[in-house]
Amino acid sequence: MRKLLGLIWILLFITSGAVVSWLFIKELSSTQALSSFLEEQVDVSSVPIAQNSYVTDHKGDQIAEYRTEEDRRYVSLSHFPEHARAAFIATEDQKFYEHQGVDPLGVLRALISNASTGSIEEGASTITQQATRNIYFSHQQTYERKVAEVLFAYQLEQSYTKNEILEMYMNTIYFGEGIYGFETASHSYFGRPSSDLSLAQTAFLAAVPANPSYYNPVEHPERTRERQLWILEKMNEAEVITAEEKMSASEETVSVDLQERNANPYPDYTDYVKHEFKQLVAQNEGWDERLNQAEGSEKEALSEKLNIRTNQLLQSGITIHTTMDTDIQNMLIEKSRSYWQQRGIEGAAVIIDHRAGTLTAMSGGADYHEYEFNRAFQAYRQPGSVWKPLLVYGPYLEEHERSIHQLVSTKKYCVASYCPANEGGAAKERVTIKSALAFSYNTSALRLMHQTGLEASFQYLEKFEWAELTPADRQYAAALGGVERGVSPVELTSAYTVFSNDGTYEPPRAITSVTDADGKLLFEWESQETTVWSPETNDQMREVLRATVVSGTASSLAGFADVSGKTGTSNATRDSWFAGYDDRYTVGVWHGYDDPRPLPPDNSAIAFWKTIYPMLYEKNEQP
Repeated sequence: MRKLLGLIWILLFITSGAVVSWLFIKELSSTQALSSFLEEQVDVSSVPIAQNSYVTDHKGDQIAEYRTEEDRRYVSLSHFPEHARAAFIATEDQKFYEHQGVDPLGVLRALISNASTGSIEEGASTITQQATRNIYFSHQQTYERKVAEVLFAYQLEQSYTKNEILEMYMNTIYFGEGIYGFETASHSYFGRPSSDLSLAQTAFLAAVPANPSYYNPVEHPERTRERQLWILEKMNEAEVITAEEKMSASEETVSVDLQERNANPYPDYTDYVKHEFKQLVAQNEGWDERLNQAEGSEKEALSEKLNIRTNQLLQSGITIHTTMDTDIQNMLIEKSRSYWQQRGIEGAAVIIDHRAGTLTAMSGGADYHEYEFNRAFQAYRQPGSVWKPLLVYGPYLEEHERSIHQLVSTKKYCVASYCPANEGGAAKERVTIKSALAFSYNTSALRLMHQTGLEASFQYLEKFEWAELTPADRQYAAALGGVERGVSPVELTSAYTVFSNDGTYEPPRAITSVTDADGKLLFEWESQETTVWSPETNDQMREVLRATVVSGTASSLAGFADVSGKTGTSNATRDSWFAGYDDRYTVGVWHGYDDPRPLPPDNSAIAFWKTIYPMLYEKNEQP
């Protein structure tokens, strides 16, 4: 039976050989015809090699790596040491710079060997064929795949230079442990870039791809060592190293230390960066406009296409340049984790540099880990009184051109059947508008919003960014933060930057720009500056918010000479907020539980705000 199978394989070999010979003859006699056929049938115009992408902080230092399923650090061929390139050519394909993608003699040897054994045991693939397999095909050993591999290899050679193909190969070979590419392997097994490897280490690493399980350098170093010596011998035979270099490398002790794939050290911030990156792509490539015009299933389909596009970009070796301040981020995470965990509550905090319009730091929860629920931008909660300045007082002053020193009643007031009470039932005949906000009288807020009107009030609010604001929220309970879904800490803190920018609003950003693997600019934000209200109205609002800190609901911060802001609590104190600012930073804090329930006493957001604020200037002078 085995002999019969052998004869069958030989017949297949003869047939395959005839076909291959015909193709080569055809290619020689009618190159243009063959090239045209392959161009139509074999598309190698794109090279879909997934690459890790990177995130940098405000100084340009790398702070995170977005890994693909194939963990790969793609680098140019010139980055690899010459010995690494020589090792693979000497052992895998000595005629690499001579053939056109296929080595007919190598194929012949493989076919005879496979025919005699009755199975596919030898591949004899060139570097070009292996690159083709790594990029376009699976590693399943079938003759159908081998034929396709040959065609793709030929076309790859027609479309790219030898060095470009070698670069593809060295970035796609598999080294076990989920590691792809020589550069990634160097970092993973030796903790350093490949350009820093010795000849011995280079040959040791080059031994692995032949059979990553068998030559696993961690589990079977003796096997790796055996192949390393063979590689050094082949390199010497190819005259790419001298006998002395071979001897010296053979005597060098090589040990590997598989590096742990450390979790992203700044997940609170870099998970938000991914979220913002999708928004950036949508703006730059016109997805926003199409999504705004679409409805129902069409909108869902477009949204899914945007997700696919975003993921494609994140697998293309891009670098996302951000404004994260590493020192402040570390401080915020350390303090927030400790503070919230000790009290058994959840929280979120956002720090914005409103001078630069940039997102400086962010904390997403008491024990936040990568890709979990990030409360800084994914939690939508009732804002309470913290957005009275945005929805009620700012619009009222702008629309009616009133002074904050004019009077307003604090007594009971109803609109339709909505009749809110003041905290503790307090009521005075009349107080100044300034005092009404500083002491957060609910009845006064409702009066003023009623005078301005729902439509006019919400037109001001909609100049900011609120993802979950709906038409159903256009009702007077919103004056006190009563909305259907709520707002996120990022949204609220961003909106408060209007008070530090003369009444104009430009959404603060975490991302400054995005560059491709070659350093070419891909995306940056277009200006979206909006005038919310006049500088005169803004000056009055700043005076009121300072009064809130000096003598109002935020008087626990009165010792900070430059701080202004507003507190907020939802019904039954299920949410606690404070958003405040000085001459440089706007900081927002939220406290609560994921399953909304009353907070215990002494767990207000303003208490944590007071803890972290002084630390913003530990390494900087007070503004």
